[in-house]
Amino acid sequence: MGMMTKMRDNAHVFIMAFAVIFVAFWVFSDLDIGSIMQGSMNEIGSVGGKSISYQEFQDVVERVSEQRKDQNKGRELTENDYMQIREQVWNDFVTQAIVEQAIEDFGITVNDKEITDWVFSDNPPQQLAQYFTDSTGQFNRDAYQQFLQNPGPENQQALVAIESQLRSELLRTKLTNILTSSVIVPESSVRAKFVEQNIDFVSSYIFFDPRVYAATDTAAPTQEEYDKFYEKNKERFKTEDMRKIKFVLFPEIPSKSDTAAIVNELNTIKDLAANGTDFLELVANNSSEQYDSTRWFSRDQVAADVAKEVFSQPVGSIVGPVANETGLSLYKIIDEKISDNVMYHAAHILLRTDGGQDEAAQKAKAETVLARAKAGEDFAKLAAQYSEEPGAAERGGDLGWFGKNRMVAEFDAAVFSSRPGDIKGLVKTQFGYHIIKVLDRSTRELKLAEIRMAITAGSGTKDALFESARDFAYFASENGFDAEAASQKLQVQETPEFAQQTGSYIPNIGTNPALVKFAFENGVGEVSEVHRASNGYVVATVSEERPAGYRALDEVKDQIKMQVVYDRQMMKTLKKAQSIAGNGKSIEQIIAANPNLTATTTPPYKIQAGVPNVGADQAFIGKMLSLKAGAVTAPFIGQRGVYVARLDSKSAFDETAYKVKKDEIRQQQLSTLQNEFVQSWIEQKRKEIDVVDNRDKFFR
Repeated sequence: MGMMTKMRDNAHVFIMAFAVIFVAFWVFSDLDIGSIMQGSMNEIGSVGGKSISYQEFQDVVERVSEQRKDQNKGRELTENDYMQIREQVWNDFVTQAIVEQAIEDFGITVNDKEITDWVFSDNPPQQLAQYFTDSTGQFNRDAYQQFLQNPGPENQQALVAIESQLRSELLRTKLTNILTSSVIVPESSVRAKFVEQNIDFVSSYIFFDPRVYAATDTAAPTQEEYDKFYEKNKERFKTEDMRKIKFVLFPEIPSKSDTAAIVNELNTIKDLAANGTDFLELVANNSSEQYDSTRWFSRDQVAADVAKEVFSQPVGSIVGPVANETGLSLYKIIDEKISDNVMYHAAHILLRTDGGQDEAAQKAKAETVLARAKAGEDFAKLAAQYSEEPGAAERGGDLGWFGKNRMVAEFDAAVFSSRPGDIKGLVKTQFGYHIIKVLDRSTRELKLAEIRMAITAGSGTKDALFESARDFAYFASENGFDAEAASQKLQVQETPEFAQQTGSYIPNIGTNPALVKFAFENGVGEVSEVHRASNGYVVATVSEERPAGYRALDEVKDQIKMQVVYDRQMMKTLKKAQSIAGNGKSIEQIIAANPNLTATTTPPYKIQAGVPNVGADQAFIGKMLSLKAGAVTAPFIGQRGVYVARLDSKSAFDETAYKVKKDEIRQQQLSTLQNEFVQSWIEQKRKEIDVVDNRDKFFR
């Protein structure tokens, strides 16, 4: 009965997609929406007048969080992950309430016979069928039928849960059918799609490039041009209610005590290993990275600080704690081998010639530095003083460890023909003149076990950070936000404008529904309480509010300047093409009269894949679909420039093939239209339904 145990285990995390394939909103159909929306002293919000308790909301958040952890192979979730999950779950509750209300309004019901008919049908529910599918993906109908005849008492609980899920899915399917009953796909649309997918076109065209015919026309737009473009494209500049906020971030940075705690923990583990505890067992129990017994490391495959520590030690040594990208690690050298993969450690001094520098002068300078290096001067100091490679001063020209073919060929050849201590030069590459010092050579590879621990802010650090943020919020309310930030030497940042309709995302801060709510419920100058951000705590003030309307032309001039100039260049190019092409000239006649022009003939192509070297240019495609074979267009504007084009040929419309494929095409188009319709319906209902969101009182 392992299969049914799995069924019971999975039943409580079942997530049903509303409208089956039509809508990508999640709803939790194994929950009783009525029980969730009963009033509660801990009300986190309400949808359509029905309250949602904190506990019921948090239960779903925790379940989704566990699913996310499983998907991430056990990786701990960040605060930003939890914010996104809470936002997702809240949206799901709203969607679920909309769906439940619509089902009630339409009087939709599902009786037991409908469920029974579905379960015993030739196409049974996937929720059941998946447990009777073999390793090849084949459905074992005999085993399925036997189970339905005698499921056994131990499976009754799982079946009751699945029955509830099936009932929910049928309710939602019926609702979808009602909502989308008016959605149709006309025959003309199906035929057009068949043409796009199956008919081969061949075209010839002349391309008039604005960068050639109007390249010098780069004058700033006139006011008249600005006005014309603005009025033509005014809807692009329409905005909803917008806000800006200034904020101070109190970043969640680990303290010295947090680092010390990890150091102490790793040293304790190191002592356990020294006293006989199996290091691999310690890895399994303590590390965020598990041991891979098949992997060997060369010097260039571990961080420089780690390589310096571990490659100088014998097999069996335990090294660390050593810093890594996110924290600290202990390493044990499990095994070693001599590899054919030779690694070199080198430093260099570069005198560049790839930026227009005087070649002779750079070479002479390089020869002088080379002589000083060979005379025994400190190579790192010479690199810091003379090398023109970015970062050379900080690194003393050190390139670290590298293997064959990691550098350009000339550099590679010089290093791999040298011995440690050699100074080679001058080596000329595409970058300039190099002076190279070979520092070391190694063929050793190690098998390493690592105990990796991230250093994160502990509870004490977070509490202190929160108190600092809360103190700032209080004094900012009393003394003014900017003034108090200046007095405490805190950095004030400001977001770009954002709209409430875009969801709970704030630029430069991230997902934060509580701050969005604060910004739109308070006036300019109001100071927020402390809010949790993905990387610390935030205190904010509303710095600007803009009512819904249109951005003024003066505000968008810089944004549209290049487009206005480009449109002018395009029109100039169009007029030039019209003067060249004349009336009714063939492509060959145009080319003959204008030897600087070229005609391009495409290979056969299908509209759906785009036109070779033209792409999915709808203006070009539209012309080809409207032409008869042999017809030539007048000059027209496309995405990249102006074209004169001819439809050379297109394959015949195959009525037999169309009859075979049209139902499939129609269903694909219908599904897309239904999906768009239902999503649009849900978005409209979101605007209409009464939603009270108190999450900011529970999650800051």
